[in-house]
Amino acid sequence: MKDRPQFPRLLERAQIGKMQVKNRIVMPPMGTNMGTADGHVTEDIVCYYRERAKGGVGLIVVETTCVDAPVGKTTAYQLAIDHDRFVPGLSRLAETIHRHGAKAVLQLQHGGRGTKSSITGVQPVAPSPIPMPYGTQVGYEGEMPRELTIGEIEELVRKFGRAAERAKRAGFDGVEIHATGYYLVAQFLSSTANARRDKYGGNLKNRARFLTEIVQAVRSAVGTEYPILCKISAMELGPGAGLTFEEGPMVARLAEEAGADALEIAAMLWGVLPEIPPPTAEAPGGLLPFMPGLKQAVKIPIIAAGRITPELGERALQEGRADLIAMGKALIADPDLPMKVAEGRLDEIRPCIGCLRCIDNQTVKGKGIMCSVNAAVGREQRSELKPPEKRKKVFVIGGGPAGMEAARVAALRGHEVTLCERQGRLGGQLLEAVVPPHKDNLRPFLGYLSNQMAKRGVAVRLGVEADRAVVEEARPDVAILAAGVATSIPAVKGIQGVGFLTAKEVLRGAKVGDRVLIVGGGLVGCETAEYVAMQHKTVTVVEMLDEVAGMMPLALRRMLLARMEKMKVTILTGVQCQEFSRGSARLTKRNGEDVTIQFDTVVVAAGGKPDQTLLPCLRQTVSEVYAAGDCVEPRGIAEAMADGLRIGLEV
Repeated sequence: MKDRPQFPRLLERAQIGKMQVKNRIVMPPMGTNMGTADGHVTEDIVCYYRERAKGGVGLIVVETTCVDAPVGKTTAYQLAIDHDRFVPGLSRLAETIHRHGAKAVLQLQHGGRGTKSSITGVQPVAPSPIPMPYGTQVGYEGEMPRELTIGEIEELVRKFGRAAERAKRAGFDGVEIHATGYYLVAQFLSSTANARRDKYGGNLKNRARFLTEIVQAVRSAVGTEYPILCKISAMELGPGAGLTFEEGPMVARLAEEAGADALEIAAMLWGVLPEIPPPTAEAPGGLLPFMPGLKQAVKIPIIAAGRITPELGERALQEGRADLIAMGKALIADPDLPMKVAEGRLDEIRPCIGCLRCIDNQTVKGKGIMCSVNAAVGREQRSELKPPEKRKKVFVIGGGPAGMEAARVAALRGHEVTLCERQGRLGGQLLEAVVPPHKDNLRPFLGYLSNQMAKRGVAVRLGVEADRAVVEEARPDVAILAAGVATSIPAVKGIQGVGFLTAKEVLRGAKVGDRVLIVGGGLVGCETAEYVAMQHKTVTVVEMLDEVAGMMPLALRRMLLARMEKMKVTILTGVQCQEFSRGSARLTKRNGEDVTIQFDTVVVAAGGKPDQTLLPCLRQTVSEVYAAGDCVEPRGIAEAMADGLRIGLEV
């Protein structure tokens, strides 16, 4: 391609100790919670990493692997390496990664107070008996840990060493010590988590002693030429922060002096700071400004992270801010990202939207990893694109995420696909979803899906309302209904007489008065409330249930509620709308008490009902009919994309 971007540094070979890596793109360690209950590698894990290795990444750091199970486990199905019985499975995983050209490093971990007794069956352990504060890995805060004795600390150091020896025996090219975030080594480094008065507490050198002894023990176990990486925080932020910006480079230097060959850099936010954008709006490369200070502190390679795009990664390498670039959630969303970068197909990279479903599914729901935009995650072995036995004419009705994903997958498999959308633009409900504040990272996904229609040869018909005549004219072999939802209007006395607006109308630019009453506190209602509040309106949200935005990933929900509180949005839960009249609404609490709310504008965000209007007609005229997305049941992007993938593979 004549004008394709060039990435000479990003695609250049790199060196970590004696290990040579084919390019400078790193898949950092991210838990999957897909092991067995006792910590063995499963076929799903092997297939998950196989796809990332096939996609062209240079180095894969395999997820948090526990050196002391069950005490140190952070999720129920986490990998373990505290016994020789785990070596064969890990060996197969390393071999699979190597077979596809990537290097494999295994991350060694202990959760400390970042565990739950409901998972481990025992009280968490920590440097000091101080509960973990709130962080985005929600559900782990608040449980009182037991303080480790010096003898136990020394035994844990030895366990890290023995685990590293097993990793080497399993065929991994190196190991990484997890010393950031919620985990035990980071807890020793933190002045707010570590209140010890012995040789493992007090000044930074003492707080870093656990880390440096682990690195030394690992070095003793694996020899002088085996690569050892450390993942450390540049700093911590928020009310629970215990590692300062000034201390970050000092920790880096201590790790290097102990024998580390490279450092992966992260940061940690404790608590909710409304002024910090959530991951759905996190700007690329937020940690890059802090890299020069760390680079100056050490001579070993630095791996930078933090939503770094290929363009930003290339620039950081050119400017000497980093030596390798970690792309974590980006490689969950699109395992072929490195290959697409090398081939100049940047417009085909499926972007991460920062929704945190990958984490929430593990830490809150206790399930395996998932991805809203890549439904194949965790089920790679069941998502292979195979040519159909017979090429069919596929007619998709609805240009939202479910319809576009079904069309994309069906077309990739070789079917002739037409997509019909009643609106003048593709996107469906994404067109409104990108409007509220802090949805910056959703817009590129909408662009990606729309672009895929042209790339895959899908015939798109915009502004066409599908009906029997349109379907019969198309004469499809397969029809996929992805028509979304019709707005639900609550059957409340007087509501038709107050000139209400729907949330969709507001998000599309309809003007509201100074006092806005939003009926419905789901995701759409709360995001609309924030959108309206930023226009300096007085906003009240009323919801029948006991909580609002219940479908959101818990961490994002807490951030949204904190922002709404800061903007003085009133939230009333457990209330029933009884009657609307000009300028006021009468509500009833569960205890029977009536409440009157004054308003200038009523906005209805009470959800929607599946739009299956066309389904009977389709079943009469087409032999093979499917329904996908919200026209089956109102859900989210992840479920819509999963429907689209499943149906696209099935037709």
